[in-house]
Amino acid sequence: MIQTHHESRSASFALTRAPGLPARELNRLRKKLLQEQARRMAEYRRDASAAHSIQEEGVEDLEELASLDLDREYLYARTEEDRETLRLIEEALQRMDAGTYGFCQWSGDPIPLERLRSIPWARYRADVQAKLETGELKERMLRR
Repeated sequence: MIQTHHESRSASFALTRAPGLPARELNRLRKKLLQEQARRMAEYRRDASAAHSIQEEGVEDLEELASLDLDREYLYARTEEDRETLRLIEEALQRMDAGTYGFCQWSGDPIPLERLRSIPWARYRADVQAKLETGELKERMLRR
């Protein structure tokens, strides 16, 4: 089961700000992360439950068995995607707590606010993300 330590945290605690990121904006981003975390957790639980409940007993038709297998694989793929996003959200919340949120983990440069608003769990600037995806750069963790 996926656990988070932010589920019961009060939104009123003092946040450490990244340079140029106003406290109000940081609070909005935290709220968005927590909402997305709750939504993804609900999807994860629903899809995992649905995948486990697919029954093949009594099914003799090969096409129907194949269809059930495809359904199960699809649901498992969705749960893996949700798990990965939940991990990234948790890491973003931890970076907020540590005061390192909003910095590219590859270059150390600030991530533009527009990108954080769109993908608040972003670890990299968009240009770095694109180069990582094409293999131009290799993933590494910047030590701040």
